[in-house]
Amino acid sequence: METRLLILNSDPVFQDTALAIFDTMPAVEMRIVRGLPEAVYILLREGFDLFVIEGAPGIALEQATTTRQHFPSLEILCLTSAAIDAELRAIAEQQKISLFASDLPTAHLRRRLRAIVSAFKSKTNAPSEGVDPCHSLIGNLNQFSAAEVLQMSCLGQRSGRFTFKSGRGNSEIYLHHGMVRHAVYGTLEGEQAVAEVFRWRQGRFYFEEGIISQVQTVSRPWPHLLLDNLQKLDETVDILEATAKS
Repeated sequence: METRLLILNSDPVFQDTALAIFDTMPAVEMRIVRGLPEAVYILLREGFDLFVIEGAPGIALEQATTTRQHFPSLEILCLTSAAIDAELRAIAEQQKISLFASDLPTAHLRRRLRAIVSAFKSKTNAPSEGVDPCHSLIGNLNQFSAAEVLQMSCLGQRSGRFTFKSGRGNSEIYLHHGMVRHAVYGTLEGEQAVAEVFRWRQGRFYFEEGIISQVQTVSRPWPHLLLDNLQKLDETVDILEATAKS
C-alpha cells in the first residue's frame, strides 16, 4: 500500500532537496499544491497519510495551525528553511504538528524523512481524510461559510451529518453521496433550514462521517439548491443596503 503525501510548496519553480528525497522513496505517492485553499479543498475530497508544509517557520506554522482546526487527526509536518525559535516549537507541540528545519546535510535529511514516512507505513488503522474518531471535519464559520463547506463536501461525494452551532441555535444538515438529503433548524426543515444556515457568519461546525438520515426533506440537486439560496441571500443584502441608505 502506498503512503500518500500532500505537499504545500508555494514556489512554482523551486525544486528543493526534500521534494527530491520524497520522489525517490518507494511506495510513496506525492502530490504538490501551491496554496492553502487548494490544499484544504483536496484534503476534503481525498485521503492522505501526511500533509507536508514547506516555507519560512512563521508562515508554515500558521498554515499548519489553520489546517489543524479543520482536520483534527491529520498528520502534519512543517519543513522550514530557517532556524526555529522556542516559541514556535511550543506552538507546534501544542497543536501536535511536527516541525524541523530542512537545512540539514542531505544524508541526514534523507534519513529523517525516510523515518517519518516509514512510521506511516506501519499504521494499518490510520484514519483517512483527516478523520477524527468522532468528527472528520471541524471549523469556524468566520473562516469558511456554510455554503463553501457544503459545496466542498458535496463535490467530495461525502455522506454524514453536519452540525452547525451559533448564537442563533443549532442546525443539522445530512448529506448522502454528495447530496443534501435532510436539514433541520428549530421548527424549520428542508430548504428553509438550509437557507437559514447560509445566513450565518459566526459559529462553529463539525461533520460526522457515515450518519445517514432516514428522513428526506430536500429533493433538489445541490447545484440548484446552492444557486437559489445564494440568489436569495444577495437579494436580502441588496434590500438591507437600500434600507440603510434611505
